[in-house]
Amino acid sequence: MAKIGKGIQIPLSWVPATDGNVPHNAVNVSGDIYVIRSKHDGHWIPGKAVIGHNTAYYPMNGQEIKTREYEVLCDTSLSGHNKGYEWESESGGNVPKNAIIAGMSGNDPLYIARGSVNGEVCVGKVHYGHNCAYFPWGGNEHSVNDYEVLV
Repeated sequence: MAKIGKGIQIPLSWVPATDGNVPHNAVNVSGDIYVIRSKHDGHWIPGKAVIGHNTAYYPMNGQEIKTREYEVLCDTSLSGHNKGYEWESESGGNVPKNAIIAGMSGNDPLYIARGSVNGEVCVGKVHYGHNCAYFPWGGNEHSVNDYEVLV
């Protein structure tokens, strides 16, 4: 949320996309990487879209899952105002206060995480109750102890 005058603004929205497309106002993770979420067995799972790929990716059950249909997290704030979100460092499955929930797994929230796998920045999930974050990279799901969470 961003404070504007005496009110607040909710600056983020999920926008449907397909086939590797990313709206101009998508939330950038690093370079050509953007935040997405995709449906898997009826649950929204956070992941990444990479410019130049015709698919998006999310981590699930030890694998990097490819998807052609997803939603992209976009900054829909009023122009000329500060962003209403930021990345906060965390580790060990912890999430900061006001962390953004991208989906659910059963009754457990899934938060948006940014971390490094093999020296590359990735976006994935922190699954409430687990002691790490999970990232899709190179065909596999990777667990990482130190990461950042979108708030």
